[in-house]
Amino acid sequence: MEKHAMIIINPSSGTEKSIQFKQDVYDILIEKDYSVTINETKKENDAKNFAIQASKDAFDLITIMGGDGTVNEVINGIAEQEHRPKLHIIPLGTVNNFAKAVEIPLKTQQAIDVIKDPTEKLVDIGKINNHYFMNLVNIGAIAEATYQVTAEQKSKLGSLAYFIEGLKKFNEKDIFSVKIKLNETTQELDAMLVLIALTDTFGGFKNAVSEADINDGYLHVFVFQEMSTLEILSIITSLVNGQLKDQHTFNIGKRRA
Repeated sequence: MEKHAMIIINPSSGTEKSIQFKQDVYDILIEKDYSVTINETKKENDAKNFAIQASKDAFDLITIMGGDGTVNEVINGIAEQEHRPKLHIIPLGTVNNFAKAVEIPLKTQQAIDVIKDPTEKLVDIGKINNHYFMNLVNIGAIAEATYQVTAEQKSKLGSLAYFIEGLKKFNEKDIFSVKIKLNETTQELDAMLVLIALTDTFGGFKNAVSEADINDGYLHVFVFQEMSTLEILSIITSLVNGQLKDQHTFNIGKRRA
């Protein structure tokens, strides 16, 4: 029985490395007896729509060549489909949080070669309103900062660019009210940042939320309240060292997804 694979390429990811390696991916899939369809994204939601079509056409595999944004679109495309193709990710973005979380090689050729001898992993996904996510949701300072990071900053500084903009936002002391319902309890807090994690990777740092496994079935919830500059630096250190749970003053806990 013939197998079908779709390659979804974001040509703007990874300084256009996706185009350079497209032929390598195609050749390996042909060798593995797949018939191959190639689609390149041009605008927002293209990857999502390609993934929806791959699901409806009962494709066996989707190879994603892009960053976290492209992966997220594909997951939103397949999440509610009756048939969901397996995913193979070639990380070409700036941060590649999800690829790091599931331990996909970050070197392009190594990630391509995974097709030759694949290992399957089941992963949790979450849903906020009508949108699915596969890594984390953050509300507040860092969330706003992600929209202010320029392509030039990402190219020069990588994931550090997000933290620089995030620190600026933290210093503005932008406080908002949040109500957290976990199991039978409800807490109302003033917060600077809310973090809901499905995986252990945040801001490009592996093991930042060390207790979060990719398929443990839990949402790990943290609320950051108003902090001094020294406390902010302590938080960053905790992120790098995987010790967020030790910052007990704002660790709300976890909820089964």
